[in-house]
Amino acid sequence: MVMPRDMYSIHGEQAARRRAIAELIFFAGVNDLRRCRQIAVTWNVKVKEPAVMDYDRRTPLHVSAAEGAYSVVEWLVQEGADVNAIDRHGRTPLEEAARNDHGEVVRLLIQHGANVFEENKLVPLDKSKLRGIVNTRRIMMNELGWEPEWEVNPKELQLVERIGSGEFGDVYKAKWHGSYVAAKLLKRSDEIAIGDFRTEIAILRKIHHPNCTQFLGACTKQKPYIVITELMACSLADAFQRTFYTPSTRRQVEIALDFARGMAYLHSRRQPIVHRDLKPANLMIAGNLHADTEQLYLDSGVIKVADFGLSKSLVPVERHGGLSHDINITYKLTGETGSYRYMAPECFRHEPYNLKVDVYSFAMIIFQLFETTQPFAGHDPVEAARNAAMLGARPGFPPRGKLTETETSMRRLIEDCWAADAEKRPTFEDIIQRLEAQLARLPKHQHFEKDAACTGCNVQ
Repeated sequence: MVMPRDMYSIHGEQAARRRAIAELIFFAGVNDLRRCRQIAVTWNVKVKEPAVMDYDRRTPLHVSAAEGAYSVVEWLVQEGADVNAIDRHGRTPLEEAARNDHGEVVRLLIQHGANVFEENKLVPLDKSKLRGIVNTRRIMMNELGWEPEWEVNPKELQLVERIGSGEFGDVYKAKWHGSYVAAKLLKRSDEIAIGDFRTEIAILRKIHHPNCTQFLGACTKQKPYIVITELMACSLADAFQRTFYTPSTRRQVEIALDFARGMAYLHSRRQPIVHRDLKPANLMIAGNLHADTEQLYLDSGVIKVADFGLSKSLVPVERHGGLSHDINITYKLTGETGSYRYMAPECFRHEPYNLKVDVYSFAMIIFQLFETTQPFAGHDPVEAARNAAMLGARPGFPPRGKLTETETSMRRLIEDCWAADAEKRPTFEDIIQRLEAQLARLPKHQHFEKDAACTGCNVQ
């Protein structure tokens, strides 16, 4: 039976509206406020309507609260979304935010009357069973106007010199209680920039690893907003650009290991963190601040992963018997995040992706480290990403004489890490094992060599 034209139109519009609601819920979870607003306007979706939910009765507010998507949560609350909506599992948005330790979202929801659902009734968070697994005391102290322990009075900071600049902020060398620190000042105040600022703080304050930058505090009470971290001597991009010597093979492997260990930590957390913006400029070299870039790069510096503005915490999948830590789980995160030259093909194609996007970026950076030339040197970054995503192109290895065992192994590792099929890329724990095996074979004292090819490494 053929459906009448008018009935088909009605059916088609209803199906399209359901898809729009599904997209709204998805974009709420990745804190994409612009697209959420666009969908709401285009399809006249009222977020306060009971029908705006998925099969499990999870609303956009449930999903955004669970992911710590502050900007979207704030917009949904302003638009009248039900802060006490209960999903099929008996959870409210507040419970989702509390379980995932998104303190700022918790405070925002409490300010608008949010509760948790227990024993068939709504109860305040600090009176619920959740008080035993979340820091309700800290949350409620902030509700009373007490500042978190990491809040810094901007008057305590003395800006010394600007040392970097990005899309959303400028980075300064600053003095704070006698110590030199890095202070990132947010120069944009739109909701997207503030959303990235809150994301970076939320992630930084949870990260504690020798190969990740250390969060020291933030100024969030007045503009300009500031994030304070330990001061690094330089970035790997600086080293590529300013150094005319090639590190020894052993030193190259040590740098790759530092990088991989920082990423393995991020990926192995209970809530894994996908960085999404790995590039030489976001890998810092720590060490003696009085040492020059060349010395740190060639000898003594420690690599630390930095800049978590585009990072994303992934909620572990709940399965029978506990939480899954399967690194191959695909989360529907889409969009052109990160820098094009180092961007995984699936990101460029706007396809669902997982933690393995960071492994692809690792391959491109390690290619540059070992081959002393940019990936896709001479190509426009967008063109390079397009060719990698649409044509399966990869950088060509420069011709050499007979390769050493380590050089052969490193090229094989790089090729494995940039595999077109993300599921075939190794995990960072696998990468560490392979790098440690190579390091064990190398003499402990090797000399660096002058290499003019390094001048081709000047990528930001």
